[in-house]
Amino acid sequence: MSWSIYCASVQGRSHQENNLPCQDAWHAEHTANGLAACVCDGAGSARYSDIGSRYVSRLFVQRISEFGDVDYLCVEEIQPVILRTLSAIREQLISLANDKRGELKDFACTVVAAWIGKRQGFLFHLGDGVAIASYQQDGHLIDKVSSPENGEYANQTWFLTSNDWQAHLRITPIIGKIERIILMSDGVQPFAMNKQCDALYHPFIDPVTRFLQQHDEYTGSEALKGTLDDPRTYSITGDDKTLLVAFREV
Repeated sequence: MSWSIYCASVQGRSHQENNLPCQDAWHAEHTANGLAACVCDGAGSARYSDIGSRYVSRLFVQRISEFGDVDYLCVEEIQPVILRTLSAIREQLISLANDKRGELKDFACTVVAAWIGKRQGFLFHLGDGVAIASYQQDGHLIDKVSSPENGEYANQTWFLTSNDWQAHLRITPIIGKIERIILMSDGVQPFAMNKQCDALYHPFIDPVTRFLQQHDEYTGSEALKGTLDDPRTYSITGDDKTLLVAFREV
């Protein structure tokens, strides 16, 4: 099984103005059994969140890629696997914090991820951002959306470093042949999702996906970077932006 993967992360205008690094990160791998991908968004107030995002996205994808064929796992089986995986990564963040004489919360980041096989897949979600798995049903492409979770306030969310992270981890199963995966940090939500953030905003995403499908991964990812970094987005959001789009190859 093969996938074409396009992704870009760009520094938000507010981070440019305040001399802060891009705190988003992503990682993806496809194996003979499927695709594993993850986007992480570091908390703006956490001093090492850019390191946390890179660390968590890479380790999560590497770990679940080692588990083998996701097609033979049910929801009851997948949950303890993911909890153990994220718990182990969290422990490594604690060690990293000790090395830097910091605290676990210094590496705070969200998790938006997917693990896709030949006949089924799962979305994993902790915090804000959006994950979408698209599959064919009766000749139509159906989008399964994992929406952002915010608290009482719009800018409140949960991170892997939160004490109650396990209670906020959401796992969404998708039965069927998944043809497309879209993962995004919350900086992309204002123009890629509808106002309710429960469906894609097609005037934006449809031209983007059509272009990507006509180009190789490098060319498509560079174009995606240019789209996300367009100055016209500055009036919509000053946040970092990451968008990952993957297509199953026929």
